[in-house]
Amino acid sequence: MHDSGIEIKAENVSVCRSGKLILQDVSFQVKPSTLTAIIGPNGAGKTTLMRALSGQRPDDGRILLNGENLYADPEYWLQRIGYVPVDNVLHDHLTLSQALIYIGQLRLPNEPLPAIEARVDRLLTEFDFYHDDKRRNSPIHVLSSGERKRANICAELITDPPLLLLDEPTSNLDPDAERDLMHRLADYAHEQGQTILVITHTLNTIDACDDVIFIENSRLREFGRRQEVLAALEKDALAVAPEETAASASASSEFYRWATVFKAFKTKNEHQKCTQMQHVPIQPSKASTTHPLPQTAWFHQLRCLMRRYLSVRRGDRWSLLGTLLAGASGILFFIFPADTFLEPVDKSELAIALTQARQSVYVIAIVVTLIGLITSYTEISKEFRIYKHERLKGLSPSAYFMSKWIWLTGMVGILAPILLIGFVVLIYRQPFPGFPEPRFGEEVGLWGRIIRFQLVGLLTERVSWSILITLILTCIASTSLGLMISALAGDSDKGYLYLSFIAVFIVLFSGLIRNEALEQLVNTLSFLSTGRWAYEGFSANIEIYCWIDSWHFDEFNSTGHLISVWLSLGAYTLLCAFFAVLLLRARDPWYGWWITLRETIKRDGLRMLMLLAVVAVLLSYALFLRQQSREYHVLNYFNRQVYGGTNLYEYANIKKVEEPDLLQYWNGKLSQSWCGDR
Repeated sequence: MHDSGIEIKAENVSVCRSGKLILQDVSFQVKPSTLTAIIGPNGAGKTTLMRALSGQRPDDGRILLNGENLYADPEYWLQRIGYVPVDNVLHDHLTLSQALIYIGQLRLPNEPLPAIEARVDRLLTEFDFYHDDKRRNSPIHVLSSGERKRANICAELITDPPLLLLDEPTSNLDPDAERDLMHRLADYAHEQGQTILVITHTLNTIDACDDVIFIENSRLREFGRRQEVLAALEKDALAVAPEETAASASASSEFYRWATVFKAFKTKNEHQKCTQMQHVPIQPSKASTTHPLPQTAWFHQLRCLMRRYLSVRRGDRWSLLGTLLAGASGILFFIFPADTFLEPVDKSELAIALTQARQSVYVIAIVVTLIGLITSYTEISKEFRIYKHERLKGLSPSAYFMSKWIWLTGMVGILAPILLIGFVVLIYRQPFPGFPEPRFGEEVGLWGRIIRFQLVGLLTERVSWSILITLILTCIASTSLGLMISALAGDSDKGYLYLSFIAVFIVLFSGLIRNEALEQLVNTLSFLSTGRWAYEGFSANIEIYCWIDSWHFDEFNSTGHLISVWLSLGAYTLLCAFFAVLLLRARDPWYGWWITLRETIKRDGLRMLMLLAVVAVLLSYALFLRQQSREYHVLNYFNRQVYGGTNLYEYANIKKVEEPDLLQYWNGKLSQSWCGDR
């Protein structure tokens, strides 16, 4: 059950937005187990005050809960606050019952599923979603706005919070449902001991409230019992509109009297500048009690989030279909000339074949990269309002990120390259080195081709495996980059701008376009392009370096070179995941970017250091392998011998070195070109 008797005390709370004071020096005290209405004209600052009470740190002043500063230990207190914002914070493509059960599993990790289902059933019944009501099994997006509001209230009541904050819960309700909801909230306050604050524009049911907070032009105008506040406001309104106010004061309708007061104190949009405020930033208290999530709770959240994400994707069938079809974009590869990736028998065609191979590799590299980006760059931002709300309740940013990353890695990162290669090889019969040549009659169907050609090639050939591994790692890295873009965009609409910039960068720096004058700069910047790694790894796999005299190292095929590509993609993935989680943490509303970063380093500094150390090791070994392979690459050209006017190449081979030690032997085996093994 909830903690009883939370008392709220606001002391000189001020909030600054865009250089203007939206809330100024607001002070009041709300007693435990009461229902309090926050009212006032539009634009007065009511929602801003509610947000300051529910996790968005004010710029000045203090919020005290039972005498303790809320923002001295926000992650502890916010889990004890139920907050229902104006916007829906449940997934549109989950059913009502599903959404509430997942909320219960996330916020009550030690509660068994039957107990959570019983809570959900009781709340739905209390809020008029009865046992035989079809709306229980209907997606959230088909419910009316009033029904969604009641569903969101049910979600917050699952944990039985001692403090409940509701922003316009009666909006879009008919008068009967309105009155029923307000009196039900009063019962929760008086009978179950919850402290409840409600923003409302509905004055017909204000009589259900114990106290009233009236906000006018960013300031607290009056606070107290309803009738006392109304009388005081009417007295002040006499100076503004004496005739109308005097007439309304003698009227029998309380609603008419409130309406006249609202008209008298209409928002003037004359906000004071923030520079005139004594700004005292709130810092986390050293004496505060920290309540970190238990280690087991992280894995519980991850499992629950993964199940929910799968349910959301299954509910949103069109989005799921689009994601799956993205991998089928290999159907576009009918543009490839025949035998694109095989060395031509006629050596006079080598130059043309090399150009065709480079262009085709570039197309595949770009497509694989863009598949990963496009299918992931909105996965966080499109539901960021839900993430922000759940973060207030103790959601782990890393568990949230991993729940999406794991599913996208499977559905996109692994499946898309396999489908892509399948289309190229099976449907268009475009041969790859390492795959058995598709020479069989038309009587062999698709499944025959898969069994006799694709699967046999995958299980028996080195190059076919390495091509798929390269493309899969590239797609996974691009998916991670897309999630990082989504975390960076947050709840803004700038995700597509970031995607556009990065997509152009990848297209330009993936390896096909070369600028000898700026070669060093281009090579350095291209390290940030996942398309470059796909291009380089693929080029090495198809051995086009063996076809013709070429100085391009990205076509040099050695085991060490290929492993360096894979290690670089692994490091790229880890860095994108690291920065995505850091961006999610940095958006915690209670401290701000720099303080949040400092607190994150204090709490998780060792884990962060370990991850960065792994990235450093991967990159260091990748650079070592690249350097070793490059030295062998250079040796191939300096051992050129000319016999009878015909150019022949002698590839560096460790077997020709006298008495190499074990380390030299394995470095040589990793670094020498596969061409020399022919």
